[in-house]
Amino acid sequence: MSNIDGNGSNLTFDRSVHSEQGARVAELVDEILRLHGRIMSANKPSALGSSAQAIVLASIVVAPVPPTVARIARSLGFARQGIQRIADGLVDQGFARYADNPHHKTSKLLVATDKGKETYDLANRESAAWTDRVAEGLVAHELDQALNVLRRVRHNLQQDAET
Repeated sequence: MSNIDGNGSNLTFDRSVHSEQGARVAELVDEILRLHGRIMSANKPSALGSSAQAIVLASIVVAPVPPTVARIARSLGFARQGIQRIADGLVDQGFARYADNPHHKTSKLLVATDKGKETYDLANRESAAWTDRVAEGLVAHELDQALNVLRRVRHNLQQDAET
């Protein structure tokens, strides 16, 4: 059973149904989804059409070897089809290009173009100003703790999906 307060900002879970940790994870997931929505609408890089494009472009630019659409999708935890649409848009706009994959006949590699690399650098600079504003009043060790917890939850989710 969930309870949403008057302004819809807090979702709590009935502790008689969930374990203590399970209820807290459910609340954490709810908060992450709300945060995700705010991030996706608030931090749209000026040179790109969406935050989703920025995330996929970053995945291409910072990859140690050119990734495939499927690899990006797995890494981000999204459906391959959604990432395919975004990648096609990045290619159409000249931010990336497809290259032959020597390891797979049909799964092309994504390679950032010079325009894509420059756009990533610009988006990264814009993001730095934004993250500095959002970080105001937050404490580094608390952020590190939150990051560690989120990484452990993600790890548990990955292991759960494999079983």
